[in-house]
Parts: sequence; structure tokens; C-alpha cells
Amino acid sequence: MAKKGAYVIVGAQWGDEGKGLISAYRAIRDNALGVWRAGTGANAEHGLFLRDNKTYLKVNQLPLGWMFNPNTQIRIGSGVAVDPGKLLAEVMKYDLVDRVMVDGRCPIITHEHILAEETSKGMSAIGSTFSGTGFCRADFALRKATQARNVLENGILNDCGHEINYLAKNGVVGVESSQGFGLGLATSYDYPNVTSDNVGAMAACDDVLLSWKNISDVVLVVKALPSREGAGSFGSVPELAEQQVRESGMFEASSIGGVQRRKASGIDMDFLRYAVEVNGATEIALTFCEHYDPAVTDAKKVDEITEKLWELIDKIEFETKIPVTILNTGKAFDNIIDLSGNYNIDWEEINRNLEKFV
Repeated sequence: MAKKGAYVIVGAQWGDEGKGLISAYRAIRDNALGVWRAGTGANAEHGLFLRDNKTYLKVNQLPLGWMFNPNTQIRIGSGVAVDPGKLLAEVMKYDLVDRVMVDGRCPIITHEHILAEETSKGMSAIGSTFSGTGFCRADFALRKATQARNVLENGILNDCGHEINYLAKNGVVGVESSQGFGLGLATSYDYPNVTSDNVGAMAACDDVLLSWKNISDVVLVVKALPSREGAGSFGSVPELAEQQVRESGMFEASSIGGVQRRKASGIDMDFLRYAVEVNGATEIALTFCEHYDPAVTDAKKVDEITEKLWELIDKIEFETKIPVTILNTGKAFDNIIDLSGNYNIDWEEINRNLEKFV
């Protein structure tokens, strides 16, 4: 019998774990009928690199999970704040007019929301992207926000909650969260250095109105050496010095002004166990493995996994009691090792499809 149900992609730490890449991989591997964007709004940039390791395809408003599969529909759940300008720009840039639909109940981000964040000292202190998402969500809670059904054309509107539950009973669908569990409004111990809503599997399902009965997998995306934007800790794990990060080839440019992202020296296993417990994770995708062990850079086969990386995998599985199923080993989109089975992915065709977006 063909697989059915929804897989939920959630970041285990403080964002930038590579959720979009894992979501895109699952969409092509499992032939997802659609991928739903969950999360707070248009604030979280996510993308993937082409094989030249320089060309970066990115989105802010849309999920990323559709990029590998031209048959995957694209939806934005009712709990996600929508910036009409960013939405239209991404739809037109990637020629997605016939694939994107937005739930009519989504709150709309306005210019006033963006301006309010840009002039807020509190938003600057927490490393905000100044997308207007937080102030929009505040207005939504106060029943003052405008909804998508009052702004967007009828042709792009849909009851995405009804659709996702219907499709999950008949095939595979994906739910793509944004940011990371450690940034959740009511789940993080770093308040006020948090985002404007909870970030977790159940929060993501709530954003898209997915019934718990239709969840098949919860994929927790774990960054081998976590990173973070703005203020806040890495739990019990020390932070690496900026110079050490640069000299080790682990530099990552922040989506906030392009400054260097902060980097942890390892994974806080206590926090990871907590994330597994609260999210009900069924599997782990381990990303940025090349930062942990440069010897696995661009590895694509199981026999290329080093002893050092196997030791980390074994430790994660021992601590969490759930399997590590997918490894990401480099910047380019196809640097993936799937430990859960042998899947025949035509990466050459995917590369041709992605190049047309440049």
C-alpha cells in the first residue's frame, strides 16, 4: 500500500538548520502532493545552493519544499502572516502562478507593521529581520489585522486546512515550519530573545490546521554545530569565537545584514532530548555535517561517512532513542545521504529544473 499522511519538518535548535532542503528532499523522495508553509510569517529566509556552491535560490514567504518536485502544490496555512509584496515577487520569480494558494484567514503584513519594527528598540535587541511579522501577529491577536481574503484575489485563496487533511488521507503531504524550536515564544528559556509564536510540530500543524490523526512523521532537523542570529544562548554548550569560525571554514552570512552568524561548539544533548520529547519526533535529519567533520564534505554515499561522524550519529541516537535518517554534507542541494533506504533520485534532472530559476 502506498504511503499516506503528512510529514512535519521542524528545526530542533535556533533556526538555520536546513529545514527547507530537507523538506525539498522529502517532497521529491515521497512524491508529495503538496507542501504547506507553517511558522510565523515572511521573516525567515530559507534557500538552497546550486552545484556551483555560489548560486543561492531563496524565499521568505513560501515554503522551499516544492523546488525539487514540479508536481508538488504550494500552500500557506491560515496561521502564517503574509506580505503580499514578497508573496507576489516569489510567485513571479519562480513562475508559480498555477501552484500557489493562500488561506483566506492569513493576517496581512502592512508597511506600517514593517516601519514599527524598524523603529523599535526591542526588535533590534533580539535580532529581528524587521519583516513586520511580529507586529502583524500582535494586531492579529488584538483582532485588528486585515486578512488575506480582504486583500488578495479570489483565484489565489483557498481553505488550506480542509485541503491538507483531505490530501493527507489520500497521499503524502509536507508541512514546513520555520525558525527553530529554541526560539518558540512559550517553549524557549531565552525569552524575550524569541519569535512571535511557538515553534514546534504541534504549532506547525496548528498553523496549517492539520489534524493530529493525519501526521505520519515528525522530522526534527538538527544542525551538527548549531548557529544563531541575535542574542540568546546555545544552552549548556559554549560558543565558538568568531575568528575560529572563520578560520575553520564554517562562516555563514546572517540574513540580517550579512554579518557572521554565531556558532556553537556542539549539540546540547539535554535540549535535544527535550525537543524530541515535546515535538514527538520520529526521526532526525542531521545537517551541516561538513562543519562537524570536514572530511565528509560533499559526501553522497554511506561508505563515505567517517568514523567521527558515525560516532556523532550513534551518540544522537543513543541520547534521543530515535533514528538519524538523513545526512546533509555540503552546501550544494544534492549532498544528501539517506540512511533510511535506497531511493533512486535523478539529481541531474533536478539540477536542470533548478537552473531555470536563476
